[in-house]
Amino acid sequence: HGVPPGSSLTCPATATCVARVPTRTAPGKSTKRSRTHRPRSVPFSTSVDSEMVATTNDAERKKKIASLVDEFSPKFPNAPEITPEVLLSQIAGNPGKYTFNAKPVVVVDVRTHDETEVSVIKNAVTKKAFEANLLADPRSLDDHVVVAYCTIGYRSAGYVEKLRSGRNMEAYNLRGSILAWTHAGGELEDQEKNVTKKVHVFGESWDLASRDCESVYFKQPKLSYVSSLVPDALKPWRWFGRGK
Repeated sequence: HGVPPGSSLTCPATATCVARVPTRTAPGKSTKRSRTHRPRSVPFSTSVDSEMVATTNDAERKKKIASLVDEFSPKFPNAPEITPEVLLSQIAGNPGKYTFNAKPVVVVDVRTHDETEVSVIKNAVTKKAFEANLLADPRSLDDHVVVAYCTIGYRSAGYVEKLRSGRNMEAYNLRGSILAWTHAGGELEDQEKNVTKKVHVFGESWDLASRDCESVYFKQPKLSYVSSLVPDALKPWRWFGRGK
């Protein structure tokens, strides 16, 4: 997305997030209302990008997620995908234990701390914890499969390519990432390991999680901050108004 006309990139001392609270209304009525959510202080501005308005129907949301994934997937030819449905099918009778190709799976959340602070996929580990484990014992995950995810799969696709090329690991990108996970019925947990319906969708434009969830998102990110988080080759095109 481009920056909305008249918006400011000046960052307040404490950024606010908006949370979409799931509601039930009559057909044809709006189901979206918002309240303020304050995470830890992060360098984000107070502008909200509303170029791409989230749809209100779960079927339309899933279709939009699939369309966006199809658009950027060709940019990452060396990041094979696994769907949430396939991953979830592997835990029947063994809750929380993911397997793939008869190997144990480590699910890695590559998002920022402020996003994972809201929730993660059940039993996922953060990128920081994952890499600390590899640093301590580089061979500890030789017999594991890594499944990485972010909001919709763009950031995690780049990470999967890096794991495959740099560490020769069997790694896969979770197609549609945490957004698709909510539509597949996958559980989320907070920092205390409690099941939660809250999910950080990064920005209003990505508010495509299941309507059963409470979506939390940053207001318009400061571009210089996003630049520092993501390598040039991986910067989501829509954040910078390039269109592709």
